[in-house]
Formats: sequence, structure tokens, C-alpha cells
Amino acid sequence: MEGVKAGSKSDYMGTDPIIKLIIRFALPSILGMFAHSLYNIVDRIFIGHYVGAGGLAAVSICFPYMLFSFALAIMPSAGGAALISIALGEQKKRRAEKILGNGLSMALAASLILSLAGYFYAPSIVRISGGSGVVGEIAEEYLNIIVLGVPFSTFAFVMSGYIRAQGSPKYAMGGLISGALCNIVLDALFIAGFGWGVRGAAIATVLSQFISLLWVLSFFAFKMGELRIHLKNFIPDFSITLRIFMLGLSPAITEFAFVIFMILFNRALAFYGGDLAISAMGIFMGWDSLLFLPVIGIGEAVQPLFGYNFGAMLFRRVETALKTALALGCGYFLCSAFVVRFFAEHMVRMFTSDPRLIDITVTGMRIGYAGVIFVGITIISNSYLQGIGRAKLSILLTLSRHLLFLIPTILILPKYLGLMGVWGSFIVIDFCGGLMSVILLLYLNRKGSVRANE
Repeated sequence: MEGVKAGSKSDYMGTDPIIKLIIRFALPSILGMFAHSLYNIVDRIFIGHYVGAGGLAAVSICFPYMLFSFALAIMPSAGGAALISIALGEQKKRRAEKILGNGLSMALAASLILSLAGYFYAPSIVRISGGSGVVGEIAEEYLNIIVLGVPFSTFAFVMSGYIRAQGSPKYAMGGLISGALCNIVLDALFIAGFGWGVRGAAIATVLSQFISLLWVLSFFAFKMGELRIHLKNFIPDFSITLRIFMLGLSPAITEFAFVIFMILFNRALAFYGGDLAISAMGIFMGWDSLLFLPVIGIGEAVQPLFGYNFGAMLFRRVETALKTALALGCGYFLCSAFVVRFFAEHMVRMFTSDPRLIDITVTGMRIGYAGVIFVGITIISNSYLQGIGRAKLSILLTLSRHLLFLIPTILILPKYLGLMGVWGSFIVIDFCGGLMSVILLLYLNRKGSVRANE
């Protein structure tokens, strides 16, 4: 018989109606993602109008490094949050606090290493990512400042995940919104007001990341949640660290593979379309953060529901949450594809008035988003597998999508279709990833193995 113990602040995750919980968790996360996306768009709008196509290309060149830093952050965030949710569902508060401390120590080590590596090897990173000449020089200037904010952004992201795991998604959203608003104001001041160009954009980003960090730290400093930070829990426990690593490995591999993809993508764009095509990618990624990341927000928001109810042995609620999240994610992407198909030119003109750049970007966006609905299945399925502790299947899904499908596609398709093949790579990857996700979900359903944690 399904049931849940009482006495915990997070008990409502096992008792309230699923649709109400998903809205409660997903809406703040989506709003937070929207705010984060908005500052990415505003960032590129200022760069596009006040610096030009070269500035947009430079930011695109640095994007793989920024994705890499996100990949390192998502490992302790996703893995730790899943374990914290399960521990809270099992009424094991001390274990949840130990998981929290171990996750933060992982985040500290990873962010410091990446920040130092970015500072000392900036020229090599830019060159590998497809930067050269004047664009390469601008990218180095941007990267040399961005690396300073890696520890801030990593800790803010990881702690936001742990705040959501405690049932406080609105507060986690506040960190994203505060950073986004700060970045928009500082962009206007540093780029438009002081004329600092990409250097101003980088400084604005670092300062906004610090503001986000202060916000999430206040949650623990003022004891607003159920868990406390204890320095003794920062001492690595091998079994916990390994479990965090295994559960966080799948989404991290997703981002690591996307780093490789973006490097190959930038190089292919440079070869088949030159710096102007890389600039188009800068605009594409500006809108991508708005049209894509909210579904990641849904996945992150629903993961604590998967974990808590799985830990409390409320399996029907887990299945209901999965179906609802899939409907929301795929529905959103269907709307996104519609918007891009009919309004792409208006969207691109917000960044530039260059007719050649507009044509390249509009074509790329329409092709790149043709199969985006399948990504909704992949994102939610991955969150589901992580939430119920199925690390091996989550890793299998990620490896299949990003090694078996992603890298070969970007290496082969452009040879036959040129620049159109570069953009078309997204369609192949999205469809194959969605298909693999459906296969794994059907496998779990047939085996009834959702009830068996690894």
C-alpha cells in the first residue's frame, strides 16, 4: 500500500495533486529560465548593435567553454538534488545534509580548476573553438574576463538545485531573476553607456553571476529551508561522491558532448559560411536560450517530484508526473517551432540590420528547430531516469544521443549539403534522441522496473 511518513516540510510533495505540484515547481523554474534567457538575448542585442557581427561571432566562439563550465556544474547539481530528494522522501535529513556538503565540495573543486584552465589557456581554447584573426582576439578579451565568474555561476547553479530539492522552487527562481535584471542594467551601462564593447558584456555577466550567488547563499544563511550547511559534510564521502557523480554524469555528458558538437559546429560554420555564419550562430543561441531552456526548467522542476515520490514508494504519482511533464515539454516545443517558422525574420532583426546575416540566420533557425519537439521527450525522460535513480539508463540515453547520433552527423552531413547540412544536423540529432527515449521508457514500462532502484 502506498504511503508517506509525516513530519517533514517536504511532505506535501507526496500528498498534493500532481498537476498542482508541477505547476508550483515548474512555473517558477520556467520564469527563472525566461529571465536567464532574456539577459542572454539582451546581451547579444547590445553586442549586435554596438559591436557588430564580429562581437556576435566572438561570443559564439566562447560558447563551448561556457557550456563546459555548465556541464561541470550540472553534475553535482543534478546528481546531488536527485539524492537529496530521495533522502527527504525517506525522512533521512542527516544523509541529505551530507549529500549537500559533498555536492558543494565537488562544485568548488571543479569550478576553480576550470577557471584557472580558462585563464591560462584562453588562446588555445579560442583557437580550438574556431576563432582566428580579429574575431579570435575579441573572443580572447571576452574569455579572459568570463573565467573569473565561473566559481560564482557554478555555486549559484548547484545551490539553486539543492534549494528546489527542498521544495522551494520560487526562491531558486529569485536567484536567476536577480542575476538577469542585474545583467540587463549593466549591459546598458557598460556597452551602450561606456562603450566598453564585449569587455563590458563580460564584466556585466560576472557581476550578475555574483549577485545570483549572494541570493542563493541567503537561503542557507537565514535558514529558510529544511537542510543546513555544515563544513564537516564538505569532507568527501566516497560512496556519496560516487553516487552524485553517477547520477549527475548523464546530464553532464549531455553538455560535454554538446561542447564537442559546438566546437565542430563552429568550425563547420567557419569553413562553409565564414565568420558571418558564426555570427548567425550567436543570434541563434540567443533565441535558443528562450525557446529551449524553459523545458530544461520543467525537467529540473519535476525531478524532485520524481525523486521524493519514488523514495516514498508512491509509484503511481511518479508515473502521473512523468506523463504530465512530457505533455508540457512537448507542447511547449511545438509552440516554439511554430513561432520560429513564422516569425524568424522579425526575431533576427532585433539583433542586426545586415541583410546577409539576416538571411543566413533565418534559414538556420527554421531548419534547426524543425525537429525540436523530439527534444522534449529526451529532456523529460532524462530527468525521470535521474529522479528515480536509474543512472545507468540515463547515461545510456545520453551516450546514444550525443555520441552515436550527434558527432557523426555534424562530421558527415555538411560534406554533402554544405551550410544547410550544418543546420540540418539538429534535426537528425533531435529525432534520434527522442526515438531512443521512447524505447527506454517502453522498456521500463514492460519490465515494471521503475519500482526497482539500482
